[in-house]
Amino acid sequence: MKINRDYHVHSILPRTNHAKSSIEEIVLEAIDKGLKEIAISNHGLSHVRYGFRKEYIPQLKAEIKALNKKYPQIKILFGVEANILSLTGETDIEKEILENCDVILCGYHLFVRYKRFTDFFNFVILNWLAKTLGFRKEKQRKINTQAIVEAMNKNKMYLLTHPGRRLIYDIEEIAKAASKNNVLLEINNNCNSLSVEEIKLCEKYDVKYMINSDSHIKDTVGSFEFGLKRAIDAGLNLEKIVNLEQ
Repeated sequence: MKINRDYHVHSILPRTNHAKSSIEEIVLEAIDKGLKEIAISNHGLSHVRYGFRKEYIPQLKAEIKALNKKYPQIKILFGVEANILSLTGETDIEKEILENCDVILCGYHLFVRYKRFTDFFNFVILNWLAKTLGFRKEKQRKINTQAIVEAMNKNKMYLLTHPGRRLIYDIEEIAKAASKNNVLLEINNNCNSLSVEEIKLCEKYDVKYMINSDSHIKDTVGSFEFGLKRAIDAGLNLEKIVNLEQ
């Protein structure tokens, strides 16, 4: 039993301190760990602190193309971890992303340029009040869940990263939307998302999964043990994990 692909890996970008390793360092680590494919998926255009800029796209594409030629034993994809920007499911999956990226991941993050002040207020302020003080908790759960569901309904994406992380949400509604839109749910090795309990709830629906490292340094590329353990502990049918060879 072996996981052969890691699609959620962050690399060094100009003017950010988010990740610590170059793409070539990541590739060499992935080869050493026996991976067949890897996607370099840095934060999307609207992330204020860590997002890549449109002008980086040609440079990143050229570097990945050169490394694919240099290391034919592994396939390197140009990915993105796009951002959910509004309560109505708008994202930063723009034309440039659709035209240039091999694989599109998407998730909720802080420190992004939300579409409107009301989006910021709900996602950040009201969500914090709901989580810490229980203020209108169930209403906030519905709002957050609908935003994630609409993001999957309206946008072309391959995978939803760390579903619901930092948000109060209804994982069953997210699983239903993922199944409807053929979007994979990520079992994130770097954080407890999806949890054992959430995986059990998702299993009511026809949804598939991918375990990713969410690596920010080369040493953790291809690290899947915590995610795989959660899947096993939840009794998940392992055939539903698309990057697992049995």
